[in-house]
Amino acid sequence: MITLMLFKEGVWTEEDTELVVSLIRSCPNLEVLINRSSADEETHPAGPALLQSLVDSCPKLKRLHWKTLSGMLLLPSAWSSILASSSLATSLEALEIDSPPAFPAHGSTPTPATPLELPSLHSLQISVDEDMEPLISAIVEEWQLPALTSLYLKSSRYSTFLGVLSLISTHGQSLTTLAMDRSTSADISLDPLPPLPIQELVYTVYAPECADVIPFGSLSTLIVRFDLSASDTLTSEILATWELLHKLPSDDLMELKDVVVLEESFDTLREPHLMNAQGLTEDQRLWAERWQKDTPRLVNRNGVRLFTLVSADGGQN
Repeated sequence: MITLMLFKEGVWTEEDTELVVSLIRSCPNLEVLINRSSADEETHPAGPALLQSLVDSCPKLKRLHWKTLSGMLLLPSAWSSILASSSLATSLEALEIDSPPAFPAHGSTPTPATPLELPSLHSLQISVDEDMEPLISAIVEEWQLPALTSLYLKSSRYSTFLGVLSLISTHGQSLTTLAMDRSTSADISLDPLPPLPIQELVYTVYAPECADVIPFGSLSTLIVRFDLSASDTLTSEILATWELLHKLPSDDLMELKDVVVLEESFDTLREPHLMNAQGLTEDQRLWAERWQKDTPRLVNRNGVRLFTLVSADGGQN
């Protein structure tokens, strides 16, 4: 697989653009482009020129990662107007946009909306910070993503709440995986969403107050991470995990098979940790009960159950 990565700090010049465009033209079989330029200044609008060169020269491009900081910015309408009716629109299978959008010049004429269909795109990873709202709106209103199965949402500050809900609702009809990073997990409640065919839900940091309603009846795998204290014992971490998950709705998640907990201390488990049943409070016994059944299983990333309850004489409960 032919891959090209772009990276530069400082000032991005016209000479830089000419060099990269020339390189792209010489790679008609390019399949992956990763744009991680961290240039904090540019002497001209480089973003549209580079995206246009990919459209003109790389009909086999499958994965595009656009992760710039303050340079190579694109108007929300530019994604649609440049990609529409191109071979790139057909070939793209995965798209990551983690770059703030450019804003129209003061007094400029609004660009008419351009419908964009990406029939092969199955994975979209996008920043949902508040300043991304114009791009989120364009994706909701102008893009068609009939093959989208995986959506990953990330934010560094505050998420655009309504934009996220619209994005998931509009393009979630074929989704099987929905993933959210730490900030988005804490900001976004799933309660307002319609039922969707999501089978795998990833909370980078699980927030019980945001997950007491999960409207995905087909969910089979829930992947979570907690902010557990590194000084805790394995037993206390498991107790904390029970408490954090005790509000997880069970009646609405009849297909749930596994709850996977991503914690380093659990990763080393090769067999379930033995927990003394006699030392549990009444609440803790109730919290543990649901995980003693065949399903759902409470497991680490390797599929090992986190615990087994034992009595004082060593017998299993």
